[in-house]
Amino acid sequence: MERVVEDIPISLYGDVSKKLIDIVLGTQEKNAIPTDLAKKIIYLWRQDQLATPTGITALVEASMKVDASMTYLALEKLGLQKVALAIQRPS
Repeated sequence: MERVVEDIPISLYGDVSKKLIDIVLGTQEKNAIPTDLAKKIIYLWRQDQLATPTGITALVEASMKVDASMTYLALEKLGLQKVALAIQRPS
């Protein structure tokens, strides 16, 4: 997943982070995200690190668990079709 995040331009980190946070927070399923991943996201949020490669990686993982199709769509709308395709086919 970290290799995929490397393909996201730094200038889009803030926008990607916001879109993925919306997907993660919009879930009605309280158990969609594993506890460890939720704790990691909260920690990164407290450190103001969600718009970093580590933060984006955690948010992509979480948003894929919550709603993969919305994650693909959000990335595509930001012009990140290559990233969306890459997360659909994990290596």
